[in-house]
Amino acid sequence: MASEPQQRASRRSAPTGGAAARKPAGAAARTSATARNPGAAAARNPSGAAARNPSGAAARNTDEFARLMQRNTVDTRQQSQAARRRNPIVGKIALGLAVVSAAVDASAFAVYMGGDTTFAFGICFVVVFLTLIAAVLGFIAAVGSFGRWYGAIGVVVAFVANPVILIVLVVFVAPEVLTDMGG
Repeated sequence: MASEPQQRASRRSAPTGGAAARKPAGAAARTSATARNPGAAAARNPSGAAARNPSGAAARNTDEFARLMQRNTVDTRQQSQAARRRNPIVGKIALGLAVVSAAVDASAFAVYMGGDTTFAFGICFVVVFLTLIAAVLGFIAAVGSFGRWYGAIGVVVAFVANPVILIVLVVFVAPEVLTDMGG
């Protein structure tokens, strides 16, 4: 039957001749002290690197991965802190682009009311693509935690500012407004 690892290590570290007899006296004393108290070796090793005892088995590893594997769990505090540290610039860009597209859409409506329909339709085509870009960026920001609330608000504003959506809403909600606009 196998004995405890510390007992085996102390038996191996005893000078019985051969290679062990050629070790300096201080090295043999350190070896047997490490075998009796593996925690002392970890205390002497401030770098946190894994120390080895004389039997060749790895001493208790102090790195994060080994600790999590021993507990059979994941530390979610560090994951949530990493998510909070993400830069919200994508969400802010999406919201800003959605607000700009809403303003350009309002100016296209003003141009249309002024009578220049060709220019107003050209502006509306540009706004459609701007709102699509704002909605995609807002969705990426909301899902990827890159400014989640900025992205969500940007998606809503981009949806409402899209000229195609506005025309569909006007057709279904107030079709009488379209007959007055025709002239």
